[in-house]
Amino acid sequence: MTTTDVKQIAFHDAGFKSSVLDNTRHLGCRVLHSTTDETQNQCCIELLHGELTLKTTMETWRFVRKLEAESNIYQAQCLNNQVTVHLPGQRIAHFQADKLTKVNQNDLAVALACFIEQGYEHLDAMTLALAWLTQQARAAGAGWPEDRTWFPRTSFADDHVIADEAEFNPIRKELFTLYPVVDTVEWLALVLEQGVTTTQLRIKDPNDPELKQKIQQAIALGEQYGAQVFINDYWQLAIELGAYGVHLGQEDIEVADLSAIQQAGLRLGISTHGYFEIMRAFNLKPSYIALGHIFPTVTKDMPSQPQGLTRLDQYVELINGAYPTVAIGGINAERLPKVKATGVDSIALVTAITRANDPKAATQSLLKAVINDVQGEADATVCE
Repeated sequence: MTTTDVKQIAFHDAGFKSSVLDNTRHLGCRVLHSTTDETQNQCCIELLHGELTLKTTMETWRFVRKLEAESNIYQAQCLNNQVTVHLPGQRIAHFQADKLTKVNQNDLAVALACFIEQGYEHLDAMTLALAWLTQQARAAGAGWPEDRTWFPRTSFADDHVIADEAEFNPIRKELFTLYPVVDTVEWLALVLEQGVTTTQLRIKDPNDPELKQKIQQAIALGEQYGAQVFINDYWQLAIELGAYGVHLGQEDIEVADLSAIQQAGLRLGISTHGYFEIMRAFNLKPSYIALGHIFPTVTKDMPSQPQGLTRLDQYVELINGAYPTVAIGGINAERLPKVKATGVDSIALVTAITRANDPKAATQSLLKAVINDVQGEADATVCE
């Protein structure tokens, strides 16, 4: 990380270890000053764009971040190696970390502030901060946390996912290359005819009177071409009709009967948008993990910010082959080589095919680019 990337954060607190403060420089932060006030068990961390205050007790701390256009209050309880964060809207998130103690909560506050200042959402920042804390406890160095064993187990309080569920059936990784996501059976047939071996049917209208028929046709096309065809969202119909697999978003996994999907033998793909959701996906033991959205996209409204190539590279290294990965969001022929260079297993495309002047040629060229690691020459430069 270059010096121009370094963020400046001022710390005012009781009893920070100098080694901890020094190590934050590897997270892209620099300490302006640190003072000790033993009469207060409080950490006040001043950010460039706001203020983050952590009032620490032996088992409970509260942090408040105030920005010009934002004022959110979160309360976090630390007990028995678990952090429970109460989010606005009454949502509760859990983080299970084996190196969390009563004496290192201030260290956690430092790391949390650093990751928030780097632009990470609060749940991702907490996930990274706990990983960093474990890294420090294991004397594993002062760099960016990368080893998955350092990361906490993450979940929401209302998750019905349990850790000892059986793994979902695996995909055929050799077929997991170019991954077109299309919204009609006609588009599905077109990409399969060009040699695509993994694709997804994403029909947005749940009230489509021909929904069941279209899913049935998609399954038949997959069997005809020997391809891995995933059905987005409609897991009940996917089970009923014997689909190869289903793809679910973060909201979908909260309502879907995951045990029924697994017992039916279907493969499961999960969308993720950061560290918290990636570690949450690990609880499900899916067939693959989707990482997005990498670039700005117009195909659907996204609550998260674009992840970018640097974070994609970090996510791929974190997963480290435990599950196949696919990058999605705003990827076109021009961006494809850099996305592939991160080591992601598959690349999902939407408008790079459907808005191309010659969709068949675009599909063939993009498929060649993914398989052969050379840039395709398709007329497919429109972002998703």
